Amino acid sequence: MNLSFDADGDSMPEDRVKMTHPRGVTMKVAFRPTEDSPYTGIFRGAKHGILRVSETVRTDPKKPQTSPGFGIKFFRDGMDAADTVTMFSFDGQPSFNYFKHRWSTHLNEPLNECSRHTIGKKLAETTDFIGAMSVMNWGKHTESGKAEPNPKWPFILEFEPFDVYGWTDAWQADFSD
Repeated sequence: MNLSFDADGDSMPEDRVKMTHPRGVTMKVAFRPTEDSPYTGIFRGAKHGILRVSETVRTDPKKPQTSPGFGIKFFRDGMDAADTVTMFSFDGQPSFNYFKHRWSTHLNEPLNECSRHTIGKKLAETTDFIGAMSVMNWGKHTESGKAEPNPKWPFILEFEPFDVYGWTDAWQADFSD
């Protein structure tokens, strides 16, 4: 785990094997803040980002259970991107609709005791804050790479899906199609 968390840069470390979220789809994104946002850095706005939606493990169309998540990067001039990862839950959801629930940078502990111990033990190799991702890095520099003199960032980010396509709980197709 430390290989991932301790590595600087926007590329996966050379010797790292991607065990979870191995398949995903990417899209271009931008960050448009509200006019009254008190936050700095990327939270002031960013035109150039990439979002990667993925699943923790491959979904079985016979079992209505998915565990989707996404990673997001906003590029900055002359430095590494501002990034974070997010999910709905460590436990996943009993639905094929990836956009059914709000996703967060802070997750509750898994409900399953075995999962809680297994995931907790692995994540504890790198952090005391299991299930929580900070977005401090987003607040420290603007998209142009300019350092913020008094950086401010939120404690948590939550992403609310906006379903204009009418996604259902039923299996439709592999998400990567």
